Amino acid sequence: MRTRAAAITAEVTTAAALAVLCLRGIYIRWFADDYWIPGVTAIHGFWGGQAHWYRVWSGRYVCTFVMAVLASMGSWTAALLVTLTVIGMIAALRARLGWPLALAMTWAILLGTSDVPQSVLWQTGLTSYTIPLVAFAWWLGNAAGREQWRWFDVVVPLAAGGCSETGVLMQLVVCTIAFAAWRRKPMLAAFLGSLFSLAIMAAAPGNAVRKAAYPPIPPLSRLIETTAGDARAFFLDTFAAAGIVLLFVFLASALFAPRVSRRLLIVTLLCAVACVFVTFTPAEATILMALPQRARIVPYALLVAAVAALGAAVPLRERWSGPLAAALMITAILPLITAVQMVREIPPARTFARGWDRFDAFLRTQRGRDVFVDRAPVTVGTLVFLAHEPIGNKYMSDRYGLHSLVRMPPYRDGRLAIGPLPKDAVRYQFDDSP
Repeated sequence: MRTRAAAITAEVTTAAALAVLCLRGIYIRWFADDYWIPGVTAIHGFWGGQAHWYRVWSGRYVCTFVMAVLASMGSWTAALLVTLTVIGMIAALRARLGWPLALAMTWAILLGTSDVPQSVLWQTGLTSYTIPLVAFAWWLGNAAGREQWRWFDVVVPLAAGGCSETGVLMQLVVCTIAFAAWRRKPMLAAFLGSLFSLAIMAAAPGNAVRKAAYPPIPPLSRLIETTAGDARAFFLDTFAAAGIVLLFVFLASALFAPRVSRRLLIVTLLCAVACVFVTFTPAEATILMALPQRARIVPYALLVAAVAALGAAVPLRERWSGPLAAALMITAILPLITAVQMVREIPPARTFARGWDRFDAFLRTQRGRDVFVDRAPVTVGTLVFLAHEPIGNKYMSDRYGLHSLVRMPPYRDGRLAIGPLPKDAVRYQFDDSP
């Protein structure tokens, strides 16, 4: 009876938090890097824009294609992505884990990650890291236990891997360790698909252009030292910031997950640890800093899976069901807290979305003009919305075919620009409140 009550409590609280997240997602609009692909597509065309981006900046060919498709459909698609991500992740996990644990893990991954604004509430972060993670989770659940490979054992990892370097490296880690443990054809097929995807991204000429903006690769000894420090900090920070979140997943798994074998437990733990080192090392080698917070949702998701596997391995579940259920119902307050926090974000997000919609409609009528914007938000989430210099808004300006776009007051070469605005320039007030 107590176990049933714990299941209902976990389901209700996590579902409520995820529902609020979906509501918050309705007010997502384009900002920052969201304009990069629409901007080059507006200049070079649908396919030309993707080819241009592959040559001059990034090899993430699938992510570029998806964002070009979304841009061609219209900016309204951004409002659907969070809801689709939530539904997709729940569906991917529920097939094998059941409702309580699927909801708990989805909540833990999406709202327990270190940078929710950029990993979940930003179109670029969603398409680069989170949506591919959902696709790979679905494939993994489908492939688990199968001996024969199917066509999508190659296609899904190939497509998901083409969204980010972090994601494809995670896939290679999981497929390598899983194949070593079980020698099953689907894992080998997925490994080959992921490897091919990595090869396409690595071959992009834009990688050299991007790397030129950073110092040379550090010596191996320095690289090992910094990566080890980053990994240690990642584990310590994650357990400090999301310790109760992970405890909630552990308790839900201990009560409701199917029992796991020792081999599966070891494989899951190895994948979680190896993924951190494998994804953090390239960041230190290329950009000489720790893996960006928004990308950490990938190794963090494997850490959540490892905690769930530990819970599923708890012996004597019947004997401990009462205390475990009580502990789960106590910690279930945390999803409600995250729901309340997200509810507080909705009014300002709605205000921004309405202002953005007006701004979008206005810019569409100003092709070829110089537009100067008053009272625009400085940032959205944790990223800059509009810059004071035209070059900072280049892709946004290209998207609408403007001559220039500037946030007031205008700057030139880092200095405040004194003097009248250009002839025929247009001023727009983003915030129309008195």
